[in-house]
Amino acid sequence: MIELTRAFVAVEISEGARRQIADRLAILRREPGGPVRWVRPELMHLTLAFLGEVAPDFIAAATLRLTEVASGHRFFTMQLKGLGAFPSPSRARVVWIGVAQGRDEVCALQAGVVKALRSVGHQPERRPFSPHLTIGRVRVPADVSGAVAGQFESESFAIKRVVLFRSVLEPSGPVYSVLAEFPLCA
Repeated sequence: MIELTRAFVAVEISEGARRQIADRLAILRREPGGPVRWVRPELMHLTLAFLGEVAPDFIAAATLRLTEVASGHRFFTMQLKGLGAFPSPSRARVVWIGVAQGRDEVCALQAGVVKALRSVGHQPERRPFSPHLTIGRVRVPADVSGAVAGQFESESFAIKRVVLFRSVLEPSGPVYSVLAEFPLCA
């Protein structure tokens, strides 16, 4: 039997931005409101494509294609800014931080990643890509208007690589490990 790997493709955020988010989460945890499960800052990343459970041969083919994609995109600077919720603050399932600087670049990179993955058999999500960093999840839709009413702005940081991650779901939460890294062009 083939062992499948739960995987996703993402870009990582800087340690400085993680600290800034951790500070913001300390404030948000004190807010009254819905039962939000806040993401631990060390697990935060900006997902370009969720792959689900995939076979080793898919990972090998995807790795080759992702190398090509990354080499065709230049380093860029990103800044996270703003708070919001999907599908809306009054019926939130996901609480997020948006992307200000680097938005066009990350959208172009994500489109390249999706095209490459499609060429090796991956079926991407049908929803249009909206670059964001998930900071909280809500099991039952809840009103998080108070939590997202505040402001957030991170430091600017460089995006220099794309990462293929393995995700193992544990009772204490997900555990991520790097399967492959794809440097962007200098």
